[in-house]
Amino acid sequence: MKTRLRSRNPLRPLLTGGLMLLTCGCVSRDVARYMGQDPHLVFPASQLVDQSLMQADDAHPGADWGLSLVWEGDHYLLSADQNITPGAPSQTWRVRALQRITLLDYDQMFALGSCKRGEGPFLSRVVAVVNYDHSKQWFDSIREAWAFDPVRTAFAPYPTQGLRCLNRLYGTDLTPPSPFILAPVTNAAPTAATARHPSP
Repeated sequence: MKTRLRSRNPLRPLLTGGLMLLTCGCVSRDVARYMGQDPHLVFPASQLVDQSLMQADDAHPGADWGLSLVWEGDHYLLSADQNITPGAPSQTWRVRALQRITLLDYDQMFALGSCKRGEGPFLSRVVAVVNYDHSKQWFDSIREAWAFDPVRTAFAPYPTQGLRCLNRLYGTDLTPPSPFILAPVTNAAPTAATARHPSP
């Protein structure tokens, strides 16, 4: 019995290595620019898409951690932000982790802290990209998701099987999503930026 060997592309290692270097370079640039900074100062209001509180310790709920979603023009940045002056009259926050996210397709949205696994509680540390369906109160078609790990102080991919996310626009009968949740043609950040216009 003959075995056919897959032909080896001599350029593949170079292409793969180049892509890895490009990705690492982009991430390193994001880290150098934002890590350890005050999100209220380094993220322009015109680029801030959404924010939500999250619980670093579900057993001890608090308001000292949050998520910020920022539009960078050709990608999104998700940041985990920590309040380093809890209880103080004037609070100071710092960016502790970053996750780069590619632009979304026309019929996709972000879900920040509004996802559940089964009938469990809302997962405040989970952010998902969902496929928008105006007829569903809960999105169960999910492209990908990430969760902030407070032990490692980093984002990590989160399993999407069994995950469902609340449709905060349910009942408004928006199909396709209304313009206010679509990325605009201009350089201004979308107000609830969750999608980009389809290619012609």
